Amino acid sequence: MATHNVLARWVTPGSHPQRRLVFFPHAGAGGLTGRSLAADDAEVLAHRRPGREARMAEPAASSVEEAVQEAVEALLPTLDADDLPTDVLGHSFGALLGAEFVARMERDRPGRIRRLVVSAKVPPPDPSPELSEALRDDQALVAWLVDLGGTPPELLEDPVMRSMVLDPLRADLTASLGHDREPPLLNTPLLTVTADGDATAPAQDVDSWSHFTTAPVGTLRLHGGHHALFEQAELLHQALREPGSSPSAPER
Repeated sequence: MATHNVLARWVTPGSHPQRRLVFFPHAGAGGLTGRSLAADDAEVLAHRRPGREARMAEPAASSVEEAVQEAVEALLPTLDADDLPTDVLGHSFGALLGAEFVARMERDRPGRIRRLVVSAKVPPPDPSPELSEALRDDQALVAWLVDLGGTPPELLEDPVMRSMVLDPLRADLTASLGHDREPPLLNTPLLTVTADGDATAPAQDVDSWSHFTTAPVGTLRLHGGHHALFEQAELLHQALREPGSSPSAPER
């Protein structure tokens, strides 16, 4: 495993990061997604799972546990090399990985992670018969993906591009559906992120992550759909700079 391919690092040119954000992307996504989360005062380390981008030739992880183990091995040298305040963000499917990763850090490096952020994801187990059915058919999966937002439909018209998108997406969603146990009970502060137009992750359901930590819990409310976080990343960074705050997008 080449660590430089497993982690994608994003920093603003000329900046001197004062904190770090470890990012676990949504299903099908790669390390490039972390670019939209860059901030002047933060280093973003995005986990690039196998089967995409620079790791296209590698077989995709078959489970959440396998992906988390890889992330632990790749990130520990960096986390052990400094004391930079570090938060963990998991978006959608990535929230499952983020929670399990923080559980590993609590066990192996107590106190090293400052805060866990779970975005646009209902806690497991979250059975979805409709999604299970869509995974069996490319056209149904394309329709599901387009409806979710964030993927131009014309991109999926080309057979080669469609395969590049759907193969890692299907692998991640299969791992998600197979992860049928409740999240680990954590002692790390938590921030839940939801968007008012995201029907897949209603705020009241995402907020139930609060049952799985003994530490303080904050909320961040955004306007938009499932991937609203990437368009309003500064609100996330505001919340992380000011632990204990719960900023929200301005009223429309």
